[in-house]
Amino acid sequence: MTMLNSAVAPAPYYSSGLRARFNIDRIRLEQAEADVRLNGGKYADIEYDVDEPKHRARSAARLKAGGLPTTLPDGWPTKLSGPLIWSSNSFPSEDQYVYHLTPADKTEMLSALAFFKSHNLDSQKVTKYLFPLPNLGPILSGICNDIYFGKGFHIIRGLNPDDYPLADLTTIYLGVSSYIASRCGRQDQRGSMLIHVMQRGDQSAESTLHDNIYSSDKPFHTDTVTDTLCLFTQELASSGGRSVFASAWTVYNELAATRPDLIHTLAAPDWPFDTYGRDPPFYRRALMYFHDNHLITSFSRRLLVGHAPFTPRSKNIPGLTEAQAEALDAVHFIAKKHEIKPRMERGDIRFVNNLGLLHRREAFENVQGTKPRHLVRIWLHNDEGMCWNLPRPLRLAWARVFDDDFDEGENGGDKRGRYWDYAPLRHPVTGRVLNTGGSCD
Repeated sequence: MTMLNSAVAPAPYYSSGLRARFNIDRIRLEQAEADVRLNGGKYADIEYDVDEPKHRARSAARLKAGGLPTTLPDGWPTKLSGPLIWSSNSFPSEDQYVYHLTPADKTEMLSALAFFKSHNLDSQKVTKYLFPLPNLGPILSGICNDIYFGKGFHIIRGLNPDDYPLADLTTIYLGVSSYIASRCGRQDQRGSMLIHVMQRGDQSAESTLHDNIYSSDKPFHTDTVTDTLCLFTQELASSGGRSVFASAWTVYNELAATRPDLIHTLAAPDWPFDTYGRDPPFYRRALMYFHDNHLITSFSRRLLVGHAPFTPRSKNIPGLTEAQAEALDAVHFIAKKHEIKPRMERGDIRFVNNLGLLHRREAFENVQGTKPRHLVRIWLHNDEGMCWNLPRPLRLAWARVFDDDFDEGENGGDKRGRYWDYAPLRHPVTGRVLNTGGSCD
């Protein structure tokens, strides 16, 4: 009797097309085992939630041991300058980063919506050419310039989500976003183009635990694969839940002046990013790059340390070294010193330069019986000359998210589709939200 092998091969993280295009050598588990032997199986004790006493003790121990670099890596600047250098008190008025839609703007948006709908297309097909805004458009172009070459963030305020059917509302925020960047990216292995950032919402014990963890403070990070992060605020939390921003350029200047050794650590191409059961099981790259006169910072804390208990770090892959753990936490604590906490209103469309800024989220509470906090996340790429030039490792990451239409599942290729879920996917019986977008791919 012939026994069938029921083992399922891991989903490929990179398609065969990307492997050939970027000449990627497959990373195997033996490499992780070699790392364990090299490091004696000893990695830093660090978790998703930031532990300040542990960070201070680690920092003190490494400084006491000595032998740390006292100069910056070759070619890296001693100090960055420009509009991305800002701190908590740099914007005394929110009018410096909020554009308030006027009645004329809203009328123009309704005309653009009618023009788009006359073409009988789905909302995701919208472009700035199919959503014409002759007066608001130039303002949005100025906001685009501010995101890529100014302070790095802007909020468009004044939409009321209750004024529009869901498909129309989706068309409007995607249409506005198309003036900032025209390309949207896949945000997970499935191919979700819109991620609904919210709690699961059902009353099971597992979901209650998940939602309690999910609603706690989040550490600073970036969304790993997008040049502009867009967040549409559909519902607010009952309390808390603000999105918080900090400039990675300001963080760099402080580290360069006080701990240049940590710049060496952040710039080293040996940080192990977990792919969570895909093939290869992890990949390595730097967290920080100085490329084409731009400082680029790109990391998800979850992909580096896991987020127990629901997405613990995969087994048999390398952990972080003591130097990496110190550097990762140092970025968080310096960012907190310089952070800005803009107000949030329903209908806000937030655009964040994800190459130059860090973000986190405050803890929040949803009161039972009220609508829960609900943001829609979009990964945007401007391929019309605004996105900064990317170093090779990030070009690979961007290609995987924004360009990869290869094979469509044939010959071992990537099997991801493109799914535009205007509303959250829910379990048909429990109502549980199935894809909550707690972190990035």
